[in-house]
Amino acid sequence: MSEKKRRIHLTRPNVVGVIHSSAGFQQAIRADLDAVEVRVDALPRPPGPAEFLSLPHPVILTVRRFDEGGARPLTDTARLALYLELLPTVSAVDLETKSLRTIGEAAAAARRARKSLILSHHDFQATPTLARLRTIAARARDNGADIVKIATKTETAGDIARLLTLLEEFPSPLAVMGMGTLGRAARLLFARAGSVLNYGWLDKPQVPGQWGAVEFRELLARA
Repeated sequence: MSEKKRRIHLTRPNVVGVIHSSAGFQQAIRADLDAVEVRVDALPRPPGPAEFLSLPHPVILTVRRFDEGGARPLTDTARLALYLELLPTVSAVDLETKSLRTIGEAAAAARRARKSLILSHHDFQATPTLARLRTIAARARDNGADIVKIATKTETAGDIARLLTLLEEFPSPLAVMGMGTLGRAARLLFARAGSVLNYGWLDKPQVPGQWGAVEFRELLARA
């Protein structure tokens, strides 16, 4: 695949298929998607570079810590080693902003290699105030994020409204998504409103409020 095709578009919504099982790799090869995310922390074994290179889409590399929503405990040393080993085969690195304190070298390596850096913030309990959301997004941008990603629990119309306001006013590429009761409705709305990354599952659901990636892409195409 050419370097151009391996880049993630930063100016339009992308549908991203999440690979968190072995079967997800095979589904991703056949699926019409804008990009895929490989959740290394959720896989039964770390994939090798050849598996990444087999994917016909831009690849986002994510190795989430357990207390950041990761699927299994991994030490920071192990996570950093995986980021550095697999970095040459991917288009982007996704790192939780608070992990910059412990494995910031993964972000620095991504910048040196000219990979897109996604800095994320997940809140599994609520959607913060608009002032707090602005602070979170600004901090990620100031730490060098090419894309800022914020996922929160969306239980009310007010939760969705705050995220939409942030999406409208934030000057840098921004991805927002909802989890929980209103997650599915929120994700579709945010994608139509310009959220740059919009995630859906491959093989089987992973988090509450997430669409299947192929169905989600079809819905957006018809909307």
